[in-house]
Amino acid sequence: MAFRHALWLRVLLLLLVVEFALGIWLVRYGTFPTTTNVVKVAMARGDPVLTAHMGLAVLLVVLAFVETVAAFGSTAPPRLRWFALGGFLALLVAYESGVEFILSAFSNDAYPLVMLAAFFGAAVFLGLGQWQLARPAVPPAPPAPSTGTG
Repeated sequence: MAFRHALWLRVLLLLLVVEFALGIWLVRYGTFPTTTNVVKVAMARGDPVLTAHMGLAVLLVVLAFVETVAAFGSTAPPRLRWFALGGFLALLVAYESGVEFILSAFSNDAYPLVMLAAFFGAAVFLGLGQWQLARPAVPPAPPAPSTGTG
């Protein structure tokens, strides 16, 4: 079971790196539509990197939700459950700030900063979850020796 969680976390971390690279490319070289129906234009005739960035964001949120539900529904270590939940919530914040950035017609520069902060939060939580699974299990302490009085 731990292998499956470790695999999911690695996939999520890899997709986070790709999402980050796409976002940096967009900030540096991307073109954003300036029409009134921003979402439709961004998906249909916008920059293909923008479309990939938006699609990957949806995929990340869905996969993080699946991993969080799987962690809470399995015998995963308790900390892993909370790290998965923290990663999912951070990705949800990043997703929502991305939606707000689109709805502001790509004009409010605060939303990309929130996306960046939430991205790093998700990377930290998911990385800690990966670290939690990589740690060797600590065996329980042996019982204290009996003194014979009792």
